Amino acid sequence: MKKKLRIPLILAGLLAVFCLSFLLAGMTIPRSFDSLPQKCGIMPPVQSSKSIGIVHEGTYPGFADTPVTAEQAAPGRRVLYALNQQKYTWAFPLLRPRDGGIAIYEMTGCSPEYIAYWDGKYLWVPKDFEGPWTGYAPTSPKELDEALRTAK
Repeated sequence: MKKKLRIPLILAGLLAVFCLSFLLAGMTIPRSFDSLPQKCGIMPPVQSSKSIGIVHEGTYPGFADTPVTAEQAAPGRRVLYALNQQKYTWAFPLLRPRDGGIAIYEMTGCSPEYIAYWDGKYLWVPKDFEGPWTGYAPTSPKELDEALRTAK
């Protein structure tokens, strides 16, 4: 009986190892900020100490009567540039964001839509409008932290 089970068990083990390695490879591939899931959230996942607003040139955020100028949109462009300069790998799913980070929101209409939250170590992006946030580790957390902390 043991000899009859040995070959199917070995095949099942090899198939499990193959599937697990395929899954882990997909989770550890570095991605750019643009290739991360681009959803928006209503609120940051935890209490933030600073917020960075991104407005786009020529738009009318909120109840503005005049369009956003290039000078007003420049800080947001710098933040998006800093986010796009990094490559991100998926963080362990049991981790949670820490309080006191930087919430990054985009003004497209009357209310802000949060696109990311930086807690000093991981970048968190919303999975859904009201759902949980997913963490990603940047290639250089110090550079990203410095760029986001100096943004005005």
